[in-house]
Amino acid sequence: MTVQQNGRQVSVKVALTGAADTGKLAILRAIAGRNGSATVREHSIGALHVHRVEWTEPETLPDGRFLNVAVHSLTGRMEYNAAEELLVRDTAGIIFVVDVDPAKFQATWDSLMRLSGNTKRNGFDLHSVSLAIQYHRTDLIPDFDPVKLDKRLGVPPGVIPRFVSTSRQPDAEGLAFDSVLAQIKAKL
Repeated sequence: MTVQQNGRQVSVKVALTGAADTGKLAILRAIAGRNGSATVREHSIGALHVHRVEWTEPETLPDGRFLNVAVHSLTGRMEYNAAEELLVRDTAGIIFVVDVDPAKFQATWDSLMRLSGNTKRNGFDLHSVSLAIQYHRTDLIPDFDPVKLDKRLGVPPGVIPRFVSTSRQPDAEGLAFDSVLAQIKAKL
C-alpha cells in the first residue's frame, strides 16, 4: 500500500493470481465492468500478458481520503517465476483463482506453492495480506463440492474467505474481489 505525498489519496494493488487458464482475465474484465469507466489494459512480454485495471473508488474513505485501486493479473505461459513474484510485490490483497476441474488440480497446487514462496520473498505471507479464494467455473463440474476442495488444498474452514463463481458470471457483488477490497479498507 502506498500513500501519496499529499496524504489525500491511498493507492492499493490487488493481485489476481492462480494457475494458467483459470479464467482470471474474464474475472478481471467483469471487475472492470462493475467499476464504470475502468478499462482493462494489456501489455505483452513475450508469451506473457500483463493485464491491469485501475480506478478511483466513488466514495471516500471515512477519513476523507480517496482510494485508488489497481487490479493486476498475468496470463499466458510463464517461463520465469520472476513475473509472478513481481505481480505480488507491494500488493495489499490477493485473490487466488482456482479452476475447479479436477484435471487442473496439480497446476493449481503448483501455483499456490509458488504464490506462498513469492509472498515470502516479498516480505510477507498469505496470512498477513487481504486474501480470498475464488473457485471458478463451477458450472462445468456438476458434482463440485467446495468443502472437498478446501480440504484437498489445506484451506482451514472459516479462515480464508472462499467464493464460488461460474463461467457465465465470473464476478458479481459480494464475491472474492469485494471481500478483498473490504479487508483492505478495514486496514486503512
